[in-house]
Amino acid sequence: MTARKGPIVSIVMPAYNVERYIGEAVRSVLEQTLTDWELIIVDDGSTDGTAAFIEGLRDPRITIMHKSNGGIGSARNMALDVARGTFLCFLDADDVMPPRSLEARVAEFRRDPALGMVDGRVRVMDARLENELRVFMPKPTDNAFHELVTFSGRCFMGPSWMLRWELDRRLRFEEGITHAEDLFYFLCFCKGRRYGFTTENILLYRRTGHSSMTTNLEGMERSMIWIGRELRRRGLASAPELLTYAIKRKRMMAGSYRQRGRYLSAVLALMR
Repeated sequence: MTARKGPIVSIVMPAYNVERYIGEAVRSVLEQTLTDWELIIVDDGSTDGTAAFIEGLRDPRITIMHKSNGGIGSARNMALDVARGTFLCFLDADDVMPPRSLEARVAEFRRDPALGMVDGRVRVMDARLENELRVFMPKPTDNAFHELVTFSGRCFMGPSWMLRWELDRRLRFEEGITHAEDLFYFLCFCKGRRYGFTTENILLYRRTGHSSMTTNLEGMERSMIWIGRELRRRGLASAPELLTYAIKRKRMMAGSYRQRGRYLSAVLALMR
């Protein structure tokens, strides 16, 4: 068998109306200490200056793709169809990777070839990336799937995982749900695989105040219910895990509705 020819890391970046932020995101990739990467940017039908900006990029390691608006899952899937890396990570177009983000995570894979995914320290920042709001620090676990499905908070906060993608290149994002598609993708990937992490900062996660979860709570709830049903249908989660998932999903959605003053919806969320 011939060796696979391609970069060591594929970075997938969906982009929709992020003209204000995408320059910082791309610059953070260009400044990585590990230089053997490819960045695949998918413009998901932006109506601002996003498409014009990415078309002006000239680095040969950057691949530009365009599509009509179909959501973050479909944009990521378009990138996955052409990604060539041994490892895979995701970077939202309004976030930033510190310079050693790629190098630190790849080093963990090389230190322990049995790892399936590697996480790292995440700084949650304000919209200007000036003030730190909180820090996510992963904790050791022998069962990342259990931690994810029970919402323990030990090893998942969003797009911070790097995957040994050669283990499952066929896996794609679910395009039929509007929210939590990354949670379901990682649940499907991590079952039975080892989790590791670096203590180095690997992501600056920007809080812009425009989360789709807070603007479409019904979509979030439908997606979370679908995930629970799909986990049961596929036999991925145990009965206790499914029960814990349902309880925490209901509490999370009820709390979100209450924060918006939607008290009847909060009561109904606890019943669904």
